[in-house]
Amino acid sequence: MKKQSLLSALLIMLMISLSISCFATSIDSNHIVTESEVHFFVEGERINGILTRPESSEGPVPVVVLLHGFLGHMDDLTVYGSEESLYRMTARLFAEKGLASLRFDFRGSGTSDGEWKDTTFTKQISDAISSIDFLSLAEDLDSRRVGVVGLSQGGLVAACLAACDSRVKSVALWSAVAIPVHTYSALLGKDSVDRAIEADPLEEITAEISWGGTTVLRKEFFDELFLIDPVAEIVSYDGPLLVVSGSKDDLVFPQPEVSNLFTMYHKGVDRLLQQDSGHIFDLFERQDKVLEIIDATLEWFLITL
Repeated sequence: MKKQSLLSALLIMLMISLSISCFATSIDSNHIVTESEVHFFVEGERINGILTRPESSEGPVPVVVLLHGFLGHMDDLTVYGSEESLYRMTARLFAEKGLASLRFDFRGSGTSDGEWKDTTFTKQISDAISSIDFLSLAEDLDSRRVGVVGLSQGGLVAACLAACDSRVKSVALWSAVAIPVHTYSALLGKDSVDRAIEADPLEEITAEISWGGTTVLRKEFFDELFLIDPVAEIVSYDGPLLVVSGSKDDLVFPQPEVSNLFTMYHKGVDRLLQQDSGHIFDLFERQDKVLEIIDATLEWFLITL
């Protein structure tokens, strides 16, 4: 009880500090950062990832799992004015302050085994659970202090992961999908969802993507739009929860109403951070917005892990 009260007090102080500082990026680097390619297996398929560590830390360090979004991979979304992806930049800044991280490609994405058309929310949740299994084997990582960051669809996965895996101690949801059927009807077209409902179990559905191009997914992906409810899942998680959204998000909308669903039904300490930006925090046009989000998330984990 005393520990919980102390944590709550520290989180309140953090919220006040973040509000006053506007998430200024003023944190000095303390650690040398190292990266190593790693892999693990799920149902016989290889998942490739990158483990980023603070080299000079004493004893096991906390570790954060970074989950990419729909049609993404562990090193996509290059940030304006840099040569780093969103996830690599996040990993580096975390490691400089003593937090390790693992970013990986879900099965069917990036360099991992599998085909994209076979992806489902359930499979990605399984991949995320297996990533924590893998991290628990590393002696220099503290498996009792595991955090998760999920962007967009990765946020949906993070919410479900936190609900089913007690090893997750703190969560940050970035532009997380809260109502799957609403988001993917906008992203892939309601007609694609309607066709999938009537399709045969293994039928492949070709859908036009709202930002351009097409993608192919099996009926099972669309069926899970009605079966997976990340907001309902977050009810089962009572650890610290940071929810971040952009007021101009045109994929997960309307904001902040949709993101507020997570904090409304979450039973633990939480914070909703609303930013004047889009779904991926305007990272293609400017750097300051995404740095605000990374720094706020870093501060969150430094206190809650």
